[in-house]
Amino acid sequence: MNILILGLPNVGKTSLYNIVTNNNDSNNIIHNTVGTTRDWHVSSLYINRNIDIYDTPGIISENNLLSKNLINIIKKIDIFLYVIDYKQKNFLRDKDLINSLRRFNKDIILVVNKDDNLKQDKKIDNLGIKNTFFISCSHNKGVNNLLEFLSKYNVIENVVKQSDFSLGLFGKTNVGKSTLLNKLVGYERSVVSNKPKTTTDIVTSSYIFKKNKYSIKDTAGLIKKNKIDKNSLDFYVTKKTLSIINQIDLNIFIIDVEQGFDNQSKKIFNIIYQNSNIILFIINKTDLIKKNKKKIVSELIEDIYAEFSQSKNIIIMPISTFNKKNLVDLKNNIHKFKLSFDKSISTSHINRWLYKAVNNNPHPRINGKEVKFKYGTQVSKSPLTIKLFSNFSKEISNSYKRYLLNNFYSYFKVKSRNLKILISKSSNPYS
Repeated sequence: MNILILGLPNVGKTSLYNIVTNNNDSNNIIHNTVGTTRDWHVSSLYINRNIDIYDTPGIISENNLLSKNLINIIKKIDIFLYVIDYKQKNFLRDKDLINSLRRFNKDIILVVNKDDNLKQDKKIDNLGIKNTFFISCSHNKGVNNLLEFLSKYNVIENVVKQSDFSLGLFGKTNVGKSTLLNKLVGYERSVVSNKPKTTTDIVTSSYIFKKNKYSIKDTAGLIKKNKIDKNSLDFYVTKKTLSIINQIDLNIFIIDVEQGFDNQSKKIFNIIYQNSNIILFIINKTDLIKKNKKKIVSELIEDIYAEFSQSKNIIIMPISTFNKKNLVDLKNNIHKFKLSFDKSISTSHINRWLYKAVNNNPHPRINGKEVKFKYGTQVSKSPLTIKLFSNFSKEISNSYKRYLLNNFYSYFKVKSRNLKILISKSSNPYS
């Protein structure tokens, strides 16, 4: 069963969504700015995982940017939860919108939010809805009555396939993140606009490729922290975007080919790199280059390598989201990342590498004693972490650690892994 939360902006739809899905770390951002939620979100009702509930942007006008998306969602909806603000003086606009919803022939439940003392004394008979619930999301009052009512509906059990691999889209504003999401999932899941900062929430969707399900998150464009008012929507948007980086298997960093790898992109990329498990670097909008495309793209890739030395361990992929072959190639690359991500490196293989690396370039003696590395082993896949055991664990120089790191990348042909090499004290008293 599918439930859709509707209503005017800032009546508490997202707050209600977060409560009934029991998701304190929701992708939805709550802020007093009108129109904060600009994309729909879906999750399961926490009392019954066979009931999906959708959070939507506020209905502002018939020419709403998301009207087509809402119509597509409505086709699969069984119940409308229409939310109004208890503190409003009149509900004339709500009455018009509710009447327009009746043509879809769905059950409509009225939720009167912000009735903090549950007085239930508003005259709302003229809205013509039988099933009405007074609640306060901020005080978590009255919501249980609503949930109990919803639980009485007959629900068909859903068989849900879990996502095998998670993707995140990151970059500046207007580099094409939302367009790429829509192309990957095959429909207009995320709002696309020429206006900057159209995406404010984290938009989640999924697609299936080669019998694997990939969940994908479209994030808001990141901007410089020193330009953000801590009380502004931008502050909460940036904070939410940064909070999910290390929770994702593959982070896709995107730049606009015409803007290049500018200072803001470098700062964002550095943050993504330091906190990611795997990174794929995409140069987007190559269709905008009409002359000398290969030369311009090649020079940009060289600039990226020159400006950020760690990017040599990253796969850089130029694409146009309007080119179907580019998108197929991208999906194939993502699939290869997943296959490599699932693999573990055997201890014997790691120790063959360690033996060669140390013998080709031994660490300088410490206090006249030889530095020995006993063995190494993989201790984590996410992020890829290798632990080495040595008789001098704390004294190993930073330059030698960098040597081991780069040598490991080269030996195992590791790409886009945020590799960590830890060095611990050997437990062997004779080493």
